[in-house]
Amino acid sequence: MDRDLLLLVGLVFLPLAFVALVSAWADRRRPWAALILLVIGGALVGWAQTTHPGGGYDWRTLPDLAAQTIGRYWRR
Repeated sequence: MDRDLLLLVGLVFLPLAFVALVSAWADRRRPWAALILLVIGGALVGWAQTTHPGGGYDWRTLPDLAAQTIGRYWRR
């Protein structure tokens, strides 16, 4: 699978984990969904960052990377 796509999916999961954590805290439940999203999102971002050629992504180019990746999959 495309490393750039995995990075973007991981970056989408991380804010969702925060929302799930706040929701669980407000309802006084255990934050299992938040924990699962945090682990999956962190693993995807970490794997994409460590396997990227050249030592990782430059976070300043993330908007361009997102536009290129979405455009690449939008055309299929």
